[in-house]
Amino acid sequence: MYELLILGILRTHKMSGYKLGQVLESSLVPRRVISNGVMYPLLNRLTKQGYIEEIASQDESRNKKMMQITELGKQRFQELMLLPVAMDAKRESIYRFKFRGMSGVDTTTQRVILNEYATATQTDLDVYRHFQAHLQAQLTNEEPTIAASFEAGLRALDLSIAICKTKQDWIKQYQADLEQKENLNATE
Repeated sequence: MYELLILGILRTHKMSGYKLGQVLESSLVPRRVISNGVMYPLLNRLTKQGYIEEIASQDESRNKKMMQITELGKQRFQELMLLPVAMDAKRESIYRFKFRGMSGVDTTTQRVILNEYATATQTDLDVYRHFQAHLQAQLTNEEPTIAASFEAGLRALDLSIAICKTKQDWIKQYQADLEQKENLNATE
């Protein structure tokens, strides 16, 4: 999973393993700490596979090693961007990794990714709304202590629904921006 983000970042920037770890941490949903025990074995594996390579830093004051993507790594990045995303706990992070790498793929691929994300988001929204309706129907028949629990569940669902709606707005805006960009390119 982390391979996609690392290759996507290295497509445009050479970076140290430490800095890659920081970017990875900030990109995960939910955000979490990535230890050196996770990061460096991953970088070693990507190096052995020929996707990235170590180079000496331009900064001579420190003997820092920088990572850069190889041609094989660029091909692997393209493959990963085209892979469908599984409907599992890693889904949101993988989509975020893909969004960070969107500048590295053509607009057709960008549209496919956005449409897949829109479908996944709509599926989530439908499930949340269905369960919300179920809880609301049950709420009227319950005693006060159980009703309070249902109300708390409804508030949590309200948050999940609001997040889905925000994602949908973001997707629509991204799609509109792509269309505008394509229209500008067509008139030039």
